[in-house]
Amino acid sequence: MKKIDTLANDIYDLLENGTKSPKQEHLFAMASEIVDSMKKQLWTGTTPSKKGKLRMSNIGKPCTRALWYDINGDEKAERLTPQTKLKFIVGDIVESVILYLVKESGHTVTDQQKEVELQGIKGHIDAVIDGELVDVKSSSSYGMRKFKEGTLPQDDPFGYIGQISGYATALGKKSGTFLAFDKSAGEIAVYKHDDIDDSNKKIKQVLSDTSQVEPPERAFGTVPERNTKKAKLGINCSYCSHKQSCWEDKGLTLGFKSSRPVFYVGKQEHEVDF
Repeated sequence: MKKIDTLANDIYDLLENGTKSPKQEHLFAMASEIVDSMKKQLWTGTTPSKKGKLRMSNIGKPCTRALWYDINGDEKAERLTPQTKLKFIVGDIVESVILYLVKESGHTVTDQQKEVELQGIKGHIDAVIDGELVDVKSSSSYGMRKFKEGTLPQDDPFGYIGQISGYATALGKKSGTFLAFDKSAGEIAVYKHDDIDDSNKKIKQVLSDTSQVEPPERAFGTVPERNTKKAKLGINCSYCSHKQSCWEDKGLTLGFKSSRPVFYVGKQEHEVDF
């Protein structure tokens, strides 16, 4: 029986040497997952709600204020762009292909998309591989370094650690493993996170914060622009869909640097109100 420690090399070996007898059930399962992903991203049969709900996938967010807007609604929230939706679709397809390769390389995959629950908050794990809880992530080359070097806990803007901690707590596991794929380099990395915190306390706090009448304090402040020292939003806030409502009282304006948007805080010359 194979262990997850050899997973990356086993997938590389499979891709280099191929297989004489690919298992049809693995191929059909992958195809079915891709179809489900397309339905999820493109189906327009129902009207989307302006309010969201807490899921295991978002309780790890470092900003509870953003979760408050998710749950309570935000009329000014940015809609997902076609480009972002396409990235989500590609990410889902990559996950299905990676898990197919895991199976074909001889590793044991169980509990794929199993639903878990903590304090009424539900989520679906990606899989259990060789007995280890696994979350599959598509990554940039910059993000991949954190998985390879084990520095994700020190720089986790998307709350991946909180997400897998929730899954692990629900399953009674003491560790969680990330199977990361570098979209640029085609590289695979396996990072096991052993320092799992019980997520019940975190969830209790999130439920309390998101049930308040007013949003909690901002998790992030502004950062100075390198040359001008003007106050602008950092990366977390810049990519947040709630930035217009969140920073409205501070005078959020939109500017551009090298054709890329920059969100300034406080009225600036030559910038436009956002």
